[in-house]
Amino acid sequence: MSCPHGYIKVKHNKRLLLTIFYLLLSGCDGSFFSSDVRKVTIAMDTPDLLEKPWFSVTYRSHKCQRTRRDGDFKKHYEDDSSVTTYEPEREKNSNIYSVTVPVEKGWYCDWKLSNVEFKLKYKKGSEILEGIDKTISKRITFVFDEHYPRVTNGLTEFRPSKAQVINEVFYPFKTENHLVGNYIDLSFTGRVYFYFYRFNNNIERVLFRPIIHTDEMVILTDPLTLKHGEKVKLVYPDGYVEYGNPFPDFDRLQKIRRERQQTRN
Repeated sequence: MSCPHGYIKVKHNKRLLLTIFYLLLSGCDGSFFSSDVRKVTIAMDTPDLLEKPWFSVTYRSHKCQRTRRDGDFKKHYEDDSSVTTYEPEREKNSNIYSVTVPVEKGWYCDWKLSNVEFKLKYKKGSEILEGIDKTISKRITFVFDEHYPRVTNGLTEFRPSKAQVINEVFYPFKTENHLVGNYIDLSFTGRVYFYFYRFNNNIERVLFRPIIHTDEMVILTDPLTLKHGEKVKLVYPDGYVEYGNPFPDFDRLQKIRRERQQTRN
């Protein structure tokens, strides 16, 4: 029995509409994902003096490649990437802001989670910013694959367990600039300059907990001129002064803090 042409046309149109509808939901980057996809929660326990973090999530695809040219204009192929920035939600009765994202988004390019980046930023209006002209944020990176940020030279801290709580100590670092403009900025100093952590693909939750000792500020002062052998001056919270070294000694800062705690007790 032959079917009427009208029925065949309607049937084909339904298939086309369903396909288009699925594409609209999924997105070419696979941004739509079902509830049974494995996910990871990224969170930060945010002190009151910091802004809530926004999480920049990068996925990469071995299947979909992009081209680039080197200095000799030779063509090279590398994994394509897709980046989405998420505003986190505040977890109930806490200062923890978190976002939950899929480890694999799939779709045509078979997108897989590569890394998550966020920043520590001083909150506008905080008491610590009195007299400060500029603030400098500290970048934190979580790595989930073999694509390490270039500045790490492949060096990251490996964290193997499924649930991670990362405690990092920071001190306010004030710089009085004179050589390039006259202004005061405030940043963070800690045990390392770059903070990169690598996780297994079975990771389920990562909580980053910055501990900022606001009463232990270290101050760097530029010389007014480079003439006559003038050097930068670094002043520690206990009054110790070091010349010529622009990088605070984290171990010294920790020692100062411990000694002050013992004195208070």
